[in-house]
Amino acid sequence: MITLSSKTILLAGIALISLPMSANAAKLERPSLSTPMMMHNVATQTEGEKAEKFINSMGESAVGFLSDPSLSKSQKQKEFKQLLNASFDMKTIGRFALGRNWRSATPPEQKEYLQLFENMIVNVYSGRFGEYQGEKFNVDGHRADGKKDILVNSFIVPNSGSKVKVDWRVRNTNGSMKVIDVIIEGVSMSLTQRSDFSSVIQRGGGKVEVLLEHLRK
Repeated sequence: MITLSSKTILLAGIALISLPMSANAAKLERPSLSTPMMMHNVATQTEGEKAEKFINSMGESAVGFLSDPSLSKSQKQKEFKQLLNASFDMKTIGRFALGRNWRSATPPEQKEYLQLFENMIVNVYSGRFGEYQGEKFNVDGHRADGKKDILVNSFIVPNSGSKVKVDWRVRNTNGSMKVIDVIIEGVSMSLTQRSDFSSVIQRGGGKVEVLLEHLRK
């Protein structure tokens, strides 16, 4: 398995995907100032500012409970799960991670998969809470990405060493801002998880049940 720095994943993923089997880079093309995309960005500046505030608030919340020595691991896990459900569109993320296999899954399999997917995220990240050592989280602008999404740029700043660039793909879902992907140094966590799940299913003869069994463990 290829694993990014666990400290980086802990903060940058402050929810989202874990343990990718392969790192599929999702390089983000930045439009020039003269392109229609940038004009769209100007038109949606207010929405972009809302997205920035949303990510900044989420980051502050995460750093707040991670750095609180009075909280037990179970209390931090509870805080993390609340943050996950409030800030991330887990259904959209989960469906994307399963890819075309979502359509071949039965309704009961889909339901169980989404629950197992969320449990996996909570269990994996709660096991890393102790690795947090005061890294800072700084939001640094935004840009529109297509008609629906906004990419909020940020950096994870360690106590020593180079800062890590993290982009958050945010979408307004039914009037609420939600994260639908995290891109660390150009690598999409949703795509890496999709590759991971696809490999598990392929090795199991194309059956979604094989992935469910994998997640149950």
